[in-house]
Amino acid sequence: MSHATADGTTFDLRTQPWLLVRTLAGDLEGVSLLDAFVRARELQGLTGEVPTQGVALYRLLLALLHRAVPWDRDDPVAHWAAAWNGEVDLAEHVRAHLEGHAERFDLLSPTTPFFQVADLRTAKDGASGLTSLIADVPNNAQYFTTRAGRSLRSIGLAEAARWLVHAQAFDPSGIKSGAVGDPRVKGGKGYPIGTGWSGQLGGLLVEGADLLETLLLNLVLVDRDEQPWSASDTAVWERAPHGPAVEAEGRHPGGPADLLTWQSRRIRLLRDGDAVTGVLIANGDPLRPQNQHLLETMTAWRRSEAQERTVKKSPVYMPRTHQPERALWRGLPALLPQTERGGTPGDASRDLAPAVLDWLALLRDKEHLSDRYSVRTRAIGVRYGSNSSVIDEIVDDALLVHAVLLGHEGRELRRAAIDAVGAADAAALALANLAGNLAAAAGGEPEGPRDRAREQAYFVLDAPYRLWLASLEPSVDPQQRREAWERFVWHAVRVIGDELLADAGSPAWVGREVRGHHVTSALAEAWFLAALRRALVLAAGPSSAHADAAGDEIVEERSTR
Repeated sequence: MSHATADGTTFDLRTQPWLLVRTLAGDLEGVSLLDAFVRARELQGLTGEVPTQGVALYRLLLALLHRAVPWDRDDPVAHWAAAWNGEVDLAEHVRAHLEGHAERFDLLSPTTPFFQVADLRTAKDGASGLTSLIADVPNNAQYFTTRAGRSLRSIGLAEAARWLVHAQAFDPSGIKSGAVGDPRVKGGKGYPIGTGWSGQLGGLLVEGADLLETLLLNLVLVDRDEQPWSASDTAVWERAPHGPAVEAEGRHPGGPADLLTWQSRRIRLLRDGDAVTGVLIANGDPLRPQNQHLLETMTAWRRSEAQERTVKKSPVYMPRTHQPERALWRGLPALLPQTERGGTPGDASRDLAPAVLDWLALLRDKEHLSDRYSVRTRAIGVRYGSNSSVIDEIVDDALLVHAVLLGHEGRELRRAAIDAVGAADAAALALANLAGNLAAAAGGEPEGPRDRAREQAYFVLDAPYRLWLASLEPSVDPQQRREAWERFVWHAVRVIGDELLADAGSPAWVGREVRGHHVTSALAEAWFLAALRRALVLAAGPSSAHADAAGDEIVEERSTR
């Protein structure tokens, strides 16, 4: 049983409703840790004040599943399939695990408060307001809408618990409170160690039909070599409580549960009765992102030659973070499992897809997922600003894909999806070059028109590509779907191009000298059409693309970009 504070107050996260969930009927409710598993089939999923809060809470529940269930190390995939088919009572395993660690799940415990350090303090016994904890009001600026008009003097214990989990995952970098007992503190300050671990990732969550499916889909039980995780893996509540200093100098995560509950900060919530009124946030355990791809499953990875030169080691993989201005589908080639992009698995020359999608590919290949089963791949992450000390933007984007695209038998559909992105990119570039060349022909600067035209192209292609991708089912012909996509892109981009040409006016028709060539709107149109035929071979026909190959080379040479 949880230990009460001096005033007798407890807040047991095992039984108190504090997780925000949405039911299958669409209603918003609060549930406890245990109820989240007991009712998982009737809940649509977790949510939060901001999208990143939901992800942080999902990672907490995944750590519970990793540690609560004694997964079969000889055949974890078969054991997972049994859970997927309802043959494993996950809620009962979680119940027993929570009972075994009850004292660690009391938010207000005087000795072992959840995700906190009980006696954390500064030399001057200082503290911060709730703006340091709540991510939707960074630096007192209400960037997001969930807190607009609401007081920041205090928040309830349930909301404070959610923000506590979020802070351990996504807290910005910057100078922190200097905790007494932390030898890293200098002059009463804790100097930057980086953001919370999840803030360093381009987070990817795979969503199923309900909460149980979502948890199981993201519960990766094998490493990239399809071997079970280390038996020595532990979650933070299974180890001795933290003090103000690092747990161990240079410590690395022992497994996925350790990483999912990594304590990037030392935190103590300050309360007045049943309300939290302040917070103390100090530096916790630092964790560098280099080569954490062997444990972190919820992000794509890129090989970094710059890092390899710095550390004089090869290969070095870094998380592929999200770009708020770039839609998720435009980065699809880096997300889908595809050995043909860079060779066989383990080939150090290639980027790495998120391990969670490799895991789904394995489940599909073993026929534990139907080829018609569809998942919502959701990209959630943070863009920080000012040396990562504030949150500038939160990214939240999603794509619906069929499981067949992930497995071996879906390689042709997967190639079609990737090639369709390439065709869209090339068509957008052709349109951008047209806008730039028209501006140059009229005597203007090309950069602004180029950027606006490219944005316009991606805007008109965004929703259609998402629908087209969702149509890639096992029964469709990949070549026919590619042809249909390229015909749509041809028409959509031509319409915009015709509008640009019509608006160019007489100065562009007369033209001017640009880099030794007399550029006119007629010549810009010829270059545009040549580039478009090259980009959309299936729409234009292979003979026309071949005939225009030489013209495309001129486009590259004479383009003002």
